[in-house]
Amino acid sequence: MTLRRVPVFAYDWVLISLVLLISFIGLATLYSAAPSQSVWLQQLVALPIALAVGLLIQFFTRRQVLSWGFPLYAASLAMLVLVLLIGREINGAKAWFDLGPVSFQPLELAKIGLILVLARVLAARPLEGPLDYVLPTLLAAPVLGLVFIQPDLGGTLVLIAGLLGMLFVRGMPTSHIVLGLVAVAVLLPTVIWPNLNQYQRDRVEILFDLSKDPKGKGFQQIQSTIAIGSGGLVGKGFGAGTQTQLGFVPERQTDFIYAVLAEEWGFVGATTLMALYALLFFRLGRMALECVRLEDRLIIMGVLSMLAFQVAVNIAVTLGLAPVTGLTLPLVSKGGSSLIMVYLGLGLALLIHRDRYSEV
Repeated sequence: MTLRRVPVFAYDWVLISLVLLISFIGLATLYSAAPSQSVWLQQLVALPIALAVGLLIQFFTRRQVLSWGFPLYAASLAMLVLVLLIGREINGAKAWFDLGPVSFQPLELAKIGLILVLARVLAARPLEGPLDYVLPTLLAAPVLGLVFIQPDLGGTLVLIAGLLGMLFVRGMPTSHIVLGLVAVAVLLPTVIWPNLNQYQRDRVEILFDLSKDPKGKGFQQIQSTIAIGSGGLVGKGFGAGTQTQLGFVPERQTDFIYAVLAEEWGFVGATTLMALYALLFFRLGRMALECVRLEDRLIIMGVLSMLAFQVAVNIAVTLGLAPVTGLTLPLVSKGGSSLIMVYLGLGLALLIHRDRYSEV
């Protein structure tokens, strides 16, 4: 296997700059939010590793990377099974491998593997009839099922978002979309809702009345919205957020880190981060449109759909507009393995776009 050297001007440097800027905003916010300095230092160590992973993949060709699809998919399936047997349980979900000072969530690798194999399968034939959905369903169902039973509803929804984004780009007929929505409407009260864990149903129910249990199930989002509201227009200043520093904001280094940023930097800082994410997703969408091969567009759209969904849901949760799902804020929240895999996904998108005219 030979590595390539590619001119730097072949890359979308606007996207690279946005990723780095959001990452440094994340480091600064985490410095203030982290309950201990060691948490921040772990992320500080993870960032150069993530950068190295994103850079390393650029030395391979598009064809080489696409050949990793099924091996990555198979490896991630094996790890998803193994984590249910020997994994570490955090917040009720058995989804992490405990590797001493660090932990690894196989879901992150499964995202990349699933995107690569679905892109190849969906590009091979159009979605014209029920049989055309059989193979994509057979590939996606085991991953979705294994993540769902961990249980990790948030991770399951991220995978579904990626799948739907790829189906949309593939040209899924409108009639099929309508049938899918009808199926969800039928399955939601009869199959999906009864099979959710009680704490998951509680999170949905409490969303409609946070005051119903302010010291229990509604505590997280009530404290989050208080922190965001208290930030005002320009915030209380770096490290000066009282809700954060006094420990009222729960999971402030992961799920609710957006509330920390909004309290310290106010409406201006919160909307600035939103704008940076919007620009990042716009660039990814533009990169997908510039690709001449359908398979390439599907890969970039898979990465875009998963990241955009996770960002939107995380921010909605902190604002009290969506039930708590356990989804972190990409590039900002604490999580070394998550940061590394996000950089891998974005590095993959950059590589695919770079080689969009290449036959190697």
